[in-house]
Amino acid sequence: MKVLHAAETIKGGVATVLKQLVAAQQAEPAVFTIQCLIPADQSAELDTAAEENIVRWQRKGRSVGALFSFARAFCQTVLRFKPDVVHLHSSFAGVIGRVCLIALYPFARPKVVYCPHAFSFLMETSGGKKKIYSAIEKALLPMTDAIICVSEYEARQAKASGINSHKLYVVHNGVPVKSEQAAPPVKEQGVIDLLFVGRFDYQKGYDLLVNAMKRLTNPNIRLTVIGDAVHGTESLEKLPEAHYTGWIKASQMEHYFQTADALVIPSRWEGFAMVPLEAMSYALPIVASDATSLPEVVIEKETGLLFKNGDVDSLVSVLSNLNQYDLREMGVKGNALFIQNFTSQAMIAKTHSLYADITNN
Repeated sequence: MKVLHAAETIKGGVATVLKQLVAAQQAEPAVFTIQCLIPADQSAELDTAAEENIVRWQRKGRSVGALFSFARAFCQTVLRFKPDVVHLHSSFAGVIGRVCLIALYPFARPKVVYCPHAFSFLMETSGGKKKIYSAIEKALLPMTDAIICVSEYEARQAKASGINSHKLYVVHNGVPVKSEQAAPPVKEQGVIDLLFVGRFDYQKGYDLLVNAMKRLTNPNIRLTVIGDAVHGTESLEKLPEAHYTGWIKASQMEHYFQTADALVIPSRWEGFAMVPLEAMSYALPIVASDATSLPEVVIEKETGLLFKNGDVDSLVSVLSNLNQYDLREMGVKGNALFIQNFTSQAMIAKTHSLYADITNN
């Protein structure tokens, strides 16, 4: 089976998913032949791909010219490679790729798998924009054989927006199982170490966390922050008591997951975030908002604790009462949930099964 992965950008969760799919498909050369159409300036993100399987296109920001560059490279690759399956990653690639395939229909008719990694109409934006995004998705359905939703929440919202449920398949994101779990570090008595990982922006709820931490009266709650702002830091507020690492390599993350007592995710919306899955793979419990897909991984008072989305008072209340819970036991239960549902092995198997289903029909 010849599979073309195509992406307009592969930063963040898209790269994490793509790396795992590519590694698994390259490991089965008798079954899969692959090509990966990715931005040249981001090719280092796809470090699991063999050089002969990478097709680079020149991306200079998200400009009209860059989108035309992607469209041209996509058409050329489809005509040259003649894939059986085109797997489109994220919304821009989903729109441009499917429009291109309409034009190429007399010459190439691959099966099309589209994963928006969270539909654009799920973002907090105006009702008018949501209607436009939804209309575009519905208009392109005839050129789509399957849509991968990365959460049950995303699938429900897609159905509510009028997208044909027969084309929706839930394939949760996944991360690898840790082969060896180190012994938990010796903790300072009475201290609770919190960890935040992500962008300092509105979606990720960084402002909610800052406001909540300023109102906490317990000096034994400490915060480590991994990440940074994406679009400048002029108005960014940093907590003087917190430890900021900036962006760090994935290989450096293990220490922080192992030494924290809980991961904090104050996001206002998510597709299906990778960070909580990473935390669960290390048996780290999670404090999260009850937004979008997060309750699918954070089971209240089982694998973590939920607070009301966007509500600083609710977050303060949860953080203030963390010492009432057995956080380590929550982490163990979260790890069991992860092993059962959210491993990379499960994600890969479901994706390959979907390829087989659509190519056999």
